[in-house]
Amino acid sequence: MKNKNINFYKLWLGQSISLLGTQFTVVALPLFALEVLQTSEASAALLRGIVFIPYLIFGLLAGALIDILHRKKVLLISSICQCTLLLVIFILAVTNNITFPSLIFLMFLNGFFTTFYNIAIPSFLPEIVKDKDNLKKGNAGLALSESLAMVIGPMLAGIVIILVGLTGSFAVNAVTYFVCFVCILFISRFKPHTEGSLKNVNIKSIYKNIYEGLNYFKRHPVLEPIVSCGAVYGFFKYILYSILVIFLYKVMGLSELEIGFVVGSAAVGFLIGNSILIKKSKQINHTKMLIYSATVSVMGLSFIPIMGYLGTVYGIVAVSIIHGMGEGVFAPYAATIRQLVTPSHMLGRVNAVQRTLNWGAWALGSFASAFLVSIFGLQTTLFIGGFGTTLCLIVLLRRGILKGSNIEYTSSI
Repeated sequence: MKNKNINFYKLWLGQSISLLGTQFTVVALPLFALEVLQTSEASAALLRGIVFIPYLIFGLLAGALIDILHRKKVLLISSICQCTLLLVIFILAVTNNITFPSLIFLMFLNGFFTTFYNIAIPSFLPEIVKDKDNLKKGNAGLALSESLAMVIGPMLAGIVIILVGLTGSFAVNAVTYFVCFVCILFISRFKPHTEGSLKNVNIKSIYKNIYEGLNYFKRHPVLEPIVSCGAVYGFFKYILYSILVIFLYKVMGLSELEIGFVVGSAAVGFLIGNSILIKKSKQINHTKMLIYSATVSVMGLSFIPIMGYLGTVYGIVAVSIIHGMGEGVFAPYAATIRQLVTPSHMLGRVNAVQRTLNWGAWALGSFASAFLVSIFGLQTTLFIGGFGTTLCLIVLLRRGILKGSNIEYTSSI
């Protein structure tokens, strides 16, 4: 993208740094619960889902409000509140006043602001990147930063935990949110979709906005299969992911540093998908590319429990790379399709439906993981999560996707 899209690079930088910090917490949170708070494995797995519960409760409301409010302001408020909450956790932990219930409460609040932030990001992007080609590059760039964070973040997390401890990792994450706040603050010279404020909000308008978003999503022959597929996929993926760190720690006996490198190196596949396969995909129509990439992703996830059962760390890394290659293509493609087939004034609501279903499924998957671990143990739960992801292909292969025609972009950006 050219210099005129300097606003995108500000957004990308802030998002990339905050995503990097988030990976510190992803690794540290279950280990903090096990080692510092002395919780059970099931309780530690439960923590991962707490952050995503607000998507189920507030996701549709957030989407309606984001279509009414100034989206940059939503991002600023959300990021500074996330920073504050992580600092509160750090202070409580340092002063030995943290408890498991208080940690759940604070992570739930963090999830509330994360809901608004993550729905606002894809809704805000088309405001600062108007060109369709650059929009696709922008989505690929944001997906690439997420991939880099997933590669580098867990690796650095192990080092950070050694240097500052599990407690200190929360402070480091707070700093990354503050950097994100500053980057977004300096985004300027763009035309917002609205200058709306809460004065323009009433219950009737919110209900109407939510209904319009749900109805548009339900009737769309391409959006509905893609998002529904993501929900099924996310549910089973997070059954697996919620206990993967615990499995590596408890069953395979890896240290925090080793866990960071295993989880991080496994995400190399996202880099391959984002940076290489996404370029090669121009020769294939969009529906076929979605099907191919989804198939590759679930194949990789299905083999993670097998490699875990065989006790091979290298095997887990290898099949996770395969999974990442598929998801690294699917995610930016799906995001770009969603942005280009959806009218600008409804983008927040459609993104909210997607986030509510997909990220809400992550929360349910995490809770299901905790339940399954308490009954079947870590190993069997891994198999349920891994093989369960294949069901998403049944949900995807319907309606507009099943017809196999290329997707027509109809929205005006």
